[in-house]
Amino acid sequence: LDLPEDPHQDARFGDLLREGAEIWRDYCQDRAGEFHRVIPADHAAAIEALAAERARAHTFLELGSATGVITIIADLLGFEAYGIEIEPDLVEISEDLAARVGSGATFVEGSFVPPDYRDQVDLLMSDYMTPTEGADAYGEIGLDIADFDLVYAYPWPGEEDWLIELVRRHGGPRTRLMIYTVRDGYEI
Repeated sequence: LDLPEDPHQDARFGDLLREGAEIWRDYCQDRAGEFHRVIPADHAAAIEALAAERARAHTFLELGSATGVITIIADLLGFEAYGIEIEPDLVEISEDLAARVGSGATFVEGSFVPPDYRDQVDLLMSDYMTPTEGADAYGEIGLDIADFDLVYAYPWPGEEDWLIELVRRHGGPRTRLMIYTVRDGYEI
């Protein structure tokens, strides 16, 4: 798939952004008063950030893909795109959304923390939000972090360092990490 001349003029991106916002609204309404681990990044800005990386990267992995919008954006931009999500209902939401907008993105249920790194994460910090237990998502997709050119995550505040360390230890020589924060937006 070629990069669209102007992704914002491509109806698929507009449809995806609208549906993503509706899914988020419904998700929050369905869980009113409950704690959940889903906070959406700036999806419109993700289009620009990912388009800027497309010349350098072919494969994309989202760690904690939630409703799948960013992974689907990557797919629509021409990446071979994968999302790992620990919540089964969110994987289903992501797969349904991908099908509706014509995306071939792949979503896998499980932990994005490799099994051989889980004990080390526990030692790095005592108070973190990211669940480290769960199915081995990498075994499911048959790829490791080192197989991806671009890895993306929106870490909980204070979890940036261990996430960077995870990708440093498990990424390959060409693996780059993109992180989103509310303060700084998208950064490599």
